[in-house]
Amino acid sequence: MPKAPPPDEGLPEWFSTFADMMTLLMTFFVLLFSMATLDPVKMADLAASMQENKIGPKPRIRIKSQSEIKKELKEAIQQMDMEQFAKVTSSPKGTTITIDSQFAFEIGSADLKTGIFPLLDSIIPIMKDQGNRYPIAVEGHTDNLPTSGSIALRYPSNWELSSARASSVVRYCIRKGVPAGKMRAVGFADQIPYGTSWAQTRIGVTPEDVIAENATVELRFNNRRVEISFLAVG
Repeated sequence: MPKAPPPDEGLPEWFSTFADMMTLLMTFFVLLFSMATLDPVKMADLAASMQENKIGPKPRIRIKSQSEIKKELKEAIQQMDMEQFAKVTSSPKGTTITIDSQFAFEIGSADLKTGIFPLLDSIIPIMKDQGNRYPIAVEGHTDNLPTSGSIALRYPSNWELSSARASSVVRYCIRKGVPAGKMRAVGFADQIPYGTSWAQTRIGVTPEDVIAENATVELRFNNRRVEISFLAVG
C-alpha cells in the first residue's frame, strides 16, 4: 500500500507578521495622502512654467567668429550703398565699423541725423544676433579744435561732445532692441586720431602726435567720427 504524502504545513510563521506590517504601512501612507492638500495656484504656476519653457534640451547656438561679423557688416553696408560713409576694419581689438561723424551729426551737436538711421538699422540685427557674443563699444572721436561759443556752454570740451555722441548711438540701438548690457558708450575726444594702431592706442598717443594728426582740414575731417566695435578683447 503506497505511503500517504506528508500534510501541507502552510506558510512560514514569519510571513504572517510580515503581511501585517505591509498592511499597516499601506494604511499609514493612505492616511498621509488623504491629509495632504495640493496648492492649486502652485500647480498652475508649475504647469505654465513647463509650457512656457518647454522643458527639454535647448538648441545649441553657434558662436560667430570675428571674421563672420566683419563679413556681415560689410554686406550690410554694401546693400545700403553706404560705403562712402562707413568702413569696416579689424584689429586685435576686434571688428570696427567707422562712420563719418558729419554724416551722423550736425557740427557741435550730439543729436543723430536722420541719414544715419538706415545704416544703424541695417547692422542692429547683427548686434542682436544671439550668436554674436562680443561686447559692443560705441566710441566718439573729435578733432583737436576746442568747442566754442554756444556749443561750449553745453559741451565744455571735446570729451563731453564725443561722449554725448557715443551715448546717442547707444540709446538708439537700445531702443531698437539691442541688449543694454552688451553696449558701451565711450568718448575719446581728440586723443585717438584716425588710423592710430591698436598697439599705440594701448600705450597712449603723445600730444605731439595729436597735433600732427590734426594739421590739415582733411585730417581733422577723418578724426571726426563714430566707431562701433565688436570687442574681441577688453
